[in-house]
Amino acid sequence: MTPDRTRPASPRSDAAAAPSPRPVLVLDFDGTVCVGEAPVLGYAEQVAGRLPPSAGERVRTGIREFLAGSRALPDCEDGYQAVVALSGQDLSQEDLSAAYLASRAELDVDATHPPNGLTQLLDELRAAGVAAVLVTNAPLVGVDVWLARHELAERLDAVVPDAGKPTRMRAVLSGILTEFGAAPAHLASVGDVWRNDIEPAMALGAVGMYLDRFGTGLGPASRTETTFEAMYPHIRRWARDAGAVADDRTGTDTQSSPN
Repeated sequence: MTPDRTRPASPRSDAAAAPSPRPVLVLDFDGTVCVGEAPVLGYAEQVAGRLPPSAGERVRTGIREFLAGSRALPDCEDGYQAVVALSGQDLSQEDLSAAYLASRAELDVDATHPPNGLTQLLDELRAAGVAAVLVTNAPLVGVDVWLARHELAERLDAVVPDAGKPTRMRAVLSGILTEFGAAPAHLASVGDVWRNDIEPAMALGAVGMYLDRFGTGLGPASRTETTFEAMYPHIRRWARDAGAVADDRTGTDTQSSPN
């Protein structure tokens, strides 16, 4: 399949054009494929600049403490959620969206990096016939440059920007399943926000691999690790026998989050 990096995967209308079934690995972007604090700190700065000075300083200080693990914020799974929580009720959703878009426009592609070994993993998966699809709430602008700079663009079969997680995630995943002719058990979603990346996948009967960096304990998840690199063995196992992880969610080697 020729990668199309500017449109979401969507169901095919021509049954005769249905592809040969392929397992699919769905990847989140920020905090999963794109590692580093710079994007979150940039968002925090944009939010802080829209607040009164004292409230802005609260956001700047609080996000650094959260990222360092010295401050807990209930139910915050990543830095973006933490920034919103720290801003309180002082900004509208429109202000927060404007701050986010401004931070994306200033994204420094060299200030973040992929997890170690990700390109090798994706090469292995492609050789095994597994498709890789990036699904992100971020706009394509900035993300496309980052993917190209880090030699990931050519290793992805599709990119779905502006995905509207979590509300639209089930529909996006359903479209991906149709696009690649895959059964739900042959799709694995990897991400660091349970509500965005894991819950919608598991609701469809797919595999959810949760990167719970801040130890929220949200679940259930097929597998839970604190880093993407620690998830590689589970992904390789799933790729060798797509569905093995889904059939073994309560196995003795799982580190699933509690219900």
